[in-house]
Amino acid sequence: MREPRVFPAQRRRERRDDEPRTHRVNLRLGDDELAAVQAGATLAGLTPASYAARTVVAVAVGTLTPIPTTTHDELRELVDARNALSRIGNNLNQISAKLNSGGDVTAEQLRAVIERVDQAVRRMDEATVVNMRRWRPRR
Repeated sequence: MREPRVFPAQRRRERRDDEPRTHRVNLRLGDDELAAVQAGATLAGLTPASYAARTVVAVAVGTLTPIPTTTHDELRELVDARNALSRIGNNLNQISAKLNSGGDVTAEQLRAVIERVDQAVRRMDEATVVNMRRWRPRR
């Protein structure tokens, strides 16, 4: 015998006498899309229709901005570049401390640090260009 499905209590939208919702929009969703809407509605404590309406209106009026799926990869790249710059800063501090204490730094050591700086700056530039292209208004 199959267990009955248990759904969390859903909160209903309060009736608004001053702004009744008189218009209806019908959506056609695939199985995966419907499952995503139902999951989001459950997390928000709304019915799927209320959740979809709230989300669509928020995107339309600009109070909610959808995030592309590539954002995670771009953020990872920025974090990696930031960590590389931090390591380079540490290397520069070590070189400065050595020079200030009367020690010598080889040209090879300086070239290695400069090369790492160039690589990190290029990575940051590439990530910045990707972000700029994404946020550029489309025509």
